[in-house]
Amino acid sequence: MWLLLMVLLAPPVGVNRATVLNTFETYEDCQPERNRIGFEMAESYPHDSDFRIVCEFREEKPSLLPVRHERNAMNSFTPVPNHPLAQ
Repeated sequence: MWLLLMVLLAPPVGVNRATVLNTFETYEDCQPERNRIGFEMAESYPHDSDFRIVCEFREEKPSLLPVRHERNAMNSFTPVPNHPLAQ
């Protein structure tokens, strides 16, 4: 499985270094989306180079889900008791 990742080179505390943007069956499917997002990010943030958009192969199922699944998750600003990031 190919993962389209946004990798933060200097992530703030409490933020994952890598975020899965999408998953693909082949590198050939991943690369055009990587290029599209990479070019749009470079155009939108021309002076910000502390991230990379990459296609990465992982044989095992990723522990991270693509961002689109996070829309149904709890609001990240809502404190959750006993959650590791709530400390």
